[in-house]
Amino acid sequence: MGRVPIARLRGAASTAAPLALCLALGACGTVDPNDPNRPTANPGVGTKLLLGNANPGPLTAPVDTALKNDCPPIEVLDGTSSYRVYDGQENDPFSLRWQASLAETARECSSLGAEAAVKVGVVGRIIVGPKGAPGTVRAPLRIAVLDEANKPVYSQVHQIEVAIPPGQGAANFTRIEENIVVPIPTNRFRGWRILVGYDPKGAPAPKTARRR
Repeated sequence: MGRVPIARLRGAASTAAPLALCLALGACGTVDPNDPNRPTANPGVGTKLLLGNANPGPLTAPVDTALKNDCPPIEVLDGTSSYRVYDGQENDPFSLRWQASLAETARECSSLGAEAAVKVGVVGRIIVGPKGAPGTVRAPLRIAVLDEANKPVYSQVHQIEVAIPPGQGAANFTRIEENIVVPIPTNRFRGWRILVGYDPKGAPAPKTARRR
């Protein structure tokens, strides 16, 4: 998994199908630090903003161009790159209703003075399983910002709603979260990380039949 120029992510939902499908059917894994495609703090990659901000307007706070280089890298931890929902026995492929996977990620930091605004973008894919059907599904995606001591400075689960059209067995989605504000530390985010992944603990409770 790697980051792509952010301007491409809004359109990636229509072009990331092969990669997303591969991820959806593959095993989860921690980002390899030796992988040349892993997310880095390179300001030239993943910063034309998923975020649709190639030509930002004037800022009221002082412009801190170095902050783009210091922005924490994105990581996807082992076991969080996919999320599965079953109708019956867990881990039975024939009982799978649908599966969500992650394909691409990107981030950008901008200065608000003493604080930083962090934008995080994710491209993912939903695949319908043998027990599933087209319709709207909700996947719990957690985004967290950890400091150098692995203490969460920001952590929130976002319910991603994806509509799978009738007659289709899969759908891509793009999520852009831009309401993340964290203090700018004196170490300029050295050792900080942005974590992105599915969190089953944040999944909505299943609907139960109403008693009469």
